[in-house]
Amino acid sequence: MQLTQATEPLAPSLEESLVDIVVGSTQLNRLAGVLGDIDLPHAVMRALGTLDEYGPLRISDFARIDRCSQPAATTLIGRLTEAGLATRTKDPHDSRAVVVTLTPAGRDRLAAARTGLGSSLAAHLPDFDPARLARLQQDLNDLVEALKAVTTTRR
Repeated sequence: MQLTQATEPLAPSLEESLVDIVVGSTQLNRLAGVLGDIDLPHAVMRALGTLDEYGPLRISDFARIDRCSQPAATTLIGRLTEAGLATRTKDPHDSRAVVVTLTPAGRDRLAAARTGLGSSLAAHLPDFDPARLARLQQDLNDLVEALKAVTTTRR
C-alpha cells in the first residue's frame, strides 16, 4: 500500500495571473455598468477616460488605443465634440490630421460620472473592508504603472 502525500496547489503562473486580472477587470467594468448609476454610454465614458489619461490625441492614435476602427473613432469623437466634451483642432505638425482634446466640460463630466459610479457601487458593498480596497487599488496602480513603463520603452 502506497501512501500519497497531499500537495499544495501550484501557484498560478505569471501569465495565468495576468489573464485572471484582465478578465476580472473586464467583469468588474461590466458589473459597474449594470450596478452603477451612470447616464453616459460606455463608449463615451471610455473615450473621455482615454482623452483624460493620454491628453490630446490624433484620431488615428485614439483609434489604436481604443482598439476601434478609424471611422468608429471619428464618429465617437464627433459625438463628444457636438456635446462640447472634446474639441477637434488641426494637428500643428500635420495639417491633414486632427487632434482631439478633452474640454474642461468633458473633464468635469467624466469626474461627475466617476464620482456617481463610486457612490453607487459603494452602496452595494457597505460591509466591504475599505483597507482591502485601498490595497487592491494600490496593487492595481502598481501593475498599471509597470505596464506603462514597458509600453513607453517599446515606442
